[in-house]
Amino acid sequence: MKTNKLKIVQITDTHLTPRDARPSNHQRVDPYIKLQNVFQDVELMPERPDMVVISGDLVHEGVEFDYAKLRDIIDYQSKRLHVPIYVILGNHDRTDAFYRGYLGDEPKEKYYYSIATGLCDIYFLDSTYGNIEQGYISQDQLDWLDNSLKSSDKKMSLIFMHHPIDGPAVTHMRYSILQNGDKLLDIVRDSNVEAIFSGHIHFTTEFNRENILCSTADSSAYHINCDNHNNHLVMDATSYNIITVEDGKVGIETRSLLIHDEIINQVPIDNTDFVDPNIFK
Repeated sequence: MKTNKLKIVQITDTHLTPRDARPSNHQRVDPYIKLQNVFQDVELMPERPDMVVISGDLVHEGVEFDYAKLRDIIDYQSKRLHVPIYVILGNHDRTDAFYRGYLGDEPKEKYYYSIATGLCDIYFLDSTYGNIEQGYISQDQLDWLDNSLKSSDKKMSLIFMHHPIDGPAVTHMRYSILQNGDKLLDIVRDSNVEAIFSGHIHFTTEFNRENILCSTADSSAYHINCDNHNNHLVMDATSYNIITVEDGKVGIETRSLLIHDEIINQVPIDNTDFVDPNIFK
């Protein structure tokens, strides 16, 4: 892996369909085919990425069998592309099934970890809280991240998690995004964290918080149009992001492979503000 440049493909919200189930949100195109199309597009790149990150909602409420199937897909694509593939969990994932089917291990409460490259440290956080939609980062993770950042000898760190933090363009998504984002910001403020990458909301946005780039990628399965904050429109679509880190700067390209205008589902939203924090106690 190069020490002066890092190229990361971020795929998110694959929402792969469990066995004997129907595709989530009435998708007309199989999400497995959509994911395959992303990998085929990556294969055509003249400069292969250094890694692929799939940032949550891997399988839409699947069981052990479905995560074992995903493991086979990831192993195959990683070997074919000669690229490591890292995953994190989203709110539609099921932690026990993931541990047993994907990792072949006894379940733990949270799945988080870090890797070190020649250029930076990368932290993969678990922002899930049970099976509810909202995101919440546990105190154990926050303490681990705080200690890790303070002991880092790298000039730069990156964070991947499923739920985005609050900021411009997502204030109408407060009911769904990370609910304790301020605690995370307290830790990364004045640290070497340059960017936080997330998914979950099914549309692309970028903004700056505490001089940290906050980037959210669109889904490989379906896009959600939230122009009407109280009635979200779902459409078949496939997108992914290409993240380039070079000379201490972070750049992002969104690659769209499929865009359908037909509305396949509608999601009414009554209250767009943060939920009651007591549910996390």
